[in-house]
Amino acid sequence: MFVVLSGLAHVAGLWVFPSIGILDLGAPVLPMADVSISLREPETPVPPLPEGQSPRESVDQGKTVLPEERSGAVAPERADQPPAAPVAREAAPAAEALSPVAPEAAAAAAPVPAVSAEAVAEATPAARSQHLEVMPPLRKADEFLAPGREKLTYRITMLGIPVGEAMIEAVRGREREEVTITTRVRSYPVISAIYPVDDVIETRLVAGNYLITRIRQREGTFTGDSGFTLMMREKKAFWADRLRNRYATHLLPREDVTDIVSGFYFLRNKRLEVGQPVVLHLFDSNEYAPTTVEVLRREGVTLPGGRTVDTLVVHPLLKTAGIFRRTGDMMIWVTDDAYKVPVRMETAISLGRVRAELISAETGD
Repeated sequence: MFVVLSGLAHVAGLWVFPSIGILDLGAPVLPMADVSISLREPETPVPPLPEGQSPRESVDQGKTVLPEERSGAVAPERADQPPAAPVAREAAPAAEALSPVAPEAAAAAAPVPAVSAEAVAEATPAARSQHLEVMPPLRKADEFLAPGREKLTYRITMLGIPVGEAMIEAVRGREREEVTITTRVRSYPVISAIYPVDDVIETRLVAGNYLITRIRQREGTFTGDSGFTLMMREKKAFWADRLRNRYATHLLPREDVTDIVSGFYFLRNKRLEVGQPVVLHLFDSNEYAPTTVEVLRREGVTLPGGRTVDTLVVHPLLKTAGIFRRTGDMMIWVTDDAYKVPVRMETAISLGRVRAELISAETGD
């Protein structure tokens, strides 16, 4: 039975296939076409269409070329975005292909002929806005940090018991007028089991016109992740609390406002005299606060290891809670020389009075 059915199928195939024609399954359905794009500068620019001539065609070297074949405009992604420049298939250079076109040209349905990048840049405000002038810096990097790098390490004690360590590292960037200051305070593992502390504050001076600060805190059960950007030229501050989704914008009365960390580095580069206070303009705890720093007295301080140095005792009259969630006044001892290295700091927190003493200092270019 199977032999009979197979024979009938072959006979039917021989009768049907000749009526369809010869099928060559090895040949491609559509032949491949070679397409080449030249990015060379045209020897002669393509002239615009003269008035009165049909926009459907133009004569180019003795043959008819449709405008759609010569250039194709790319539709903008948004209604308020100017359309991109037409891309020429044969001779338009890459710079012309990326040049923007005036919105008036996009409103018209007629295609836009390829033009030079210089002509587009002179004719359209959108292209001129691409060449933004870099504003000169308002603040210099050496106002905050004279050497290329400085790293200070402190031992933190409370009631005479070592409880943690602090590190302040300042680095001048390779870009113009850029400084990054990183401060980290951590409790020792034994203390962290009772009251963990892990605070990181990073401040960046960018191009001499912006100060960007981020503060991440973990102190006991409290956690925080906030930051702000000081726009010096615009005299504005944008503050954000990332954990609680709170945001605020402030107008600043001055251009020389800093945060606490960079403000302290700025203070170190000023001349300090006993009895002559210095005013710092700080932004802290989501508010602007002009702060007076009193220079109280000269005092000798013995560092860990037995070395004694001459210092100036300064007392910043901070009006805000500030970083490290302090609850009392802060006193700072800085060396009585041109460097004004902070060798001791004392303040009060919820658990008691805390002291930080310098145990190592590194500087370099």
